[in-house]
Amino acid sequence: PVYDSVFVDALKSQSNTSNGSVFFGNGLSKPGSSVKRNTAASTYHYERSYAPVGSMAVGQTNTSRSEPDMAWQRAMPKRSAPPQRLLSNMSTYRPERATSHFLSSVTSQPLYTINGTGQTKTNTEFVCNQVGMSKTLPKPPVTECAPKSRGDTGLNDNSGVADITMKEAVECLSSHEETYQHCGASYIQHNTFIDDKAKEEVLKLNGIPPLVGLLRSPSPLVNQTASAALRNLSFKSNSNKEVIHHCGGITEAVALLRDTDSVEIQKQLTGLLWNLSSVDSLKPDLLKSALPVLMERVILPYTTGPNRTNSDSQDPEVFFHATGCLRNLSSVKQSNRQAMRKCRGLIDSLVSYVKDCVDAGNPDDKSVENCVCILHNLTFQLEAEAPALFSRITTLAKTVNRSHSQGETGPIGCFSPQSKSPEQERHFDFPVVEDPQPNGAGWLIHSKTLQSYLSLLDSSQQEETQEACCGALLNLTAHEGIISGVMSQIIVQKVNGLQVISPLLKSNKVNLQRSTVALVGNLTKNPNLHNAIARKALPELLGILSAGTKEGNESDDTLAMACQTSNCLLMKDPEMGKRLLNNNLINSLKDLSQNEYFPKSRKAAALLLYNLWSEKDLQSFLKKV
Repeated sequence: PVYDSVFVDALKSQSNTSNGSVFFGNGLSKPGSSVKRNTAASTYHYERSYAPVGSMAVGQTNTSRSEPDMAWQRAMPKRSAPPQRLLSNMSTYRPERATSHFLSSVTSQPLYTINGTGQTKTNTEFVCNQVGMSKTLPKPPVTECAPKSRGDTGLNDNSGVADITMKEAVECLSSHEETYQHCGASYIQHNTFIDDKAKEEVLKLNGIPPLVGLLRSPSPLVNQTASAALRNLSFKSNSNKEVIHHCGGITEAVALLRDTDSVEIQKQLTGLLWNLSSVDSLKPDLLKSALPVLMERVILPYTTGPNRTNSDSQDPEVFFHATGCLRNLSSVKQSNRQAMRKCRGLIDSLVSYVKDCVDAGNPDDKSVENCVCILHNLTFQLEAEAPALFSRITTLAKTVNRSHSQGETGPIGCFSPQSKSPEQERHFDFPVVEDPQPNGAGWLIHSKTLQSYLSLLDSSQQEETQEACCGALLNLTAHEGIISGVMSQIIVQKVNGLQVISPLLKSNKVNLQRSTVALVGNLTKNPNLHNAIARKALPELLGILSAGTKEGNESDDTLAMACQTSNCLLMKDPEMGKRLLNNNLINSLKDLSQNEYFPKSRKAAALLLYNLWSEKDLQSFLKKV
């Protein structure tokens, strides 16, 4: 199939005023000291149009299939983060693959918006607090769907309605004869697929209202063709989307989706809803009317239903389109995220689908990306927006703190006073008391879900899927305090996350490497994990710094965060520094501290060098290096 891709990058400035750094989309954020950072947020908009796979003569069955085209527009929601030591003002553009329009996000705000049946890549936003700790925000990409083949005309035999004009096609839509209705809709479907100007012409001829009306036709063929035509008309055309909405298109599409058993009609309708979901003003209506029906007719049957493996009654494209739509809806607004977190069965189904694909050795299933992007978006600001999820942690924390205030012996962990010696240090093991049978939003913080993220980080070849997984982990560990500390312990101790995370520090994927460095920085906020992180991740962090800017594609934010986190770990255990410090590293840090093209890294490297030379245990050693 041939796909056209269009990438439009819309950047919005974002300011952080606390001790953290924020990453939007491909933006780079670095740790530093007392620096205010403005980070651009990026949103992806992806739309797909549909053209029939074969030409169709009047009266024949519509065999058209709609495949997403690629049109991306990125714009991230503004988000304020606490002041950070080193913040990055850079953002890089990351194109997303999509065959439909959808939005997806990570811990911060949702990052992806998708329309139609296309696929979108997830972006992640990270907030880095203190020593290289970061938090990820969901990114909003949007995609719309386009037909599989540009060569398909949508009309069988290239005849039948080939000689009519667009005006005549629109007039056919109002005919009482189904043959003429189908003829007009087919002509519009075909021409809006091959020529964007045809969309404007249909709009001017007021052809959208009768097409919406044909969704109520008793003829499945007319339903299918009208759905495909509306899907193409909505591709990369916000004005057409608005008109479809004003004509009751969402209501009619949802009603038909609820009643039809035709997989082909379901495919067209979910593609249409995906395209419409890229427009923020339409999201409230889609959440209210489309979400329940998508759950009933698509999400639940495809993840828990008895026929989920029946190829005759189900098509993976329908699930792909539906999750693309939900990916868009999960982005940007808190009210959207809250509604989706409370949607019965949604999170359970997404987590189940991801786990089933991981267990089946199919980590690159295209719907997996949509699912993890939705989950990523729903973890954004989770601690603030859904505090009840963390009641087990906060209740136990109060008990531990009370016992310490009374001078009793109790477990020492992320939320307890610092131990006097390593021998006295005992870690609070939350996974032991976590809900063995979570449901709903409880899955967002469960160790089994975190394990799925790590499995995908290790096995998926899709960078967007990896970044969404990393972004969700970033969001869960972004804050200072008990909850982020406990989530960090689960990642490091319960599911042995460093075994997967540490190798990714050497990734040649710039954005993924940056996200991973930020995640390690977040984990380092928990002092009880310093020894484990130093053993497994510090060599890779110092390797990044030793390489410096030699490759030519380095991120200022990545290098700055690597300096910041290395500084923290080396000061915690100077003896480890003696095993890892060498002449190449020191010279690289010196060069970096004088590099005016990397302002954040320059400051962070200078601070690291200063602290190394100020450490008495290292002075004599460094003189020999």
